[in-house]
Amino acid sequence: MTGPVPADLMDQMVVLVAAINDAPMDDLEFEDEVFSSDRLRAFDAGQVAKGGRLYRLVARHRATGVLAGHTVVAVDEDRPWHAGQLDTSVLAAHRGHRLGLLLKGSMIQWLAQTEPQLLEVDTWNAASNAHMIAVNERLGYQVVATATCYQTHV
Repeated sequence: MTGPVPADLMDQMVVLVAAINDAPMDDLEFEDEVFSSDRLRAFDAGQVAKGGRLYRLVARHRATGVLAGHTVVAVDEDRPWHAGQLDTSVLAAHRGHRLGLLLKGSMIQWLAQTEPQLLEVDTWNAASNAHMIAVNERLGYQVVATATCYQTHV
């Protein structure tokens, strides 16, 4: 789908985006992010307001119809050769079936057709997220920078 999340999928998408809470984050301590339909609508509106063309793919469990995974990318209207990978999440119950790889690979194919000027998709992962790093490497992503985060308790 392109653009904001449709109203009929909003409740399932709220659950799906919350799956990011159990992504590996090295040794950093984070409270789970709280997602709501208002937050997701505001996120989508913010991306569009800053000139992002949103592309979102979802995987639906055939037997139940429940959304099992998604990936979302925003192509930058001011720099149409550049896009940002905003999220890729798979519900825990549906992991281990290569959905992350299938979603991200299908997204790259879709973008190649609809945004032929696109040259780069920027993504990031925690160094401990070996699964998603392997997905990215298999799809041809290359490390161009690293970042270090520090955390202390006060």
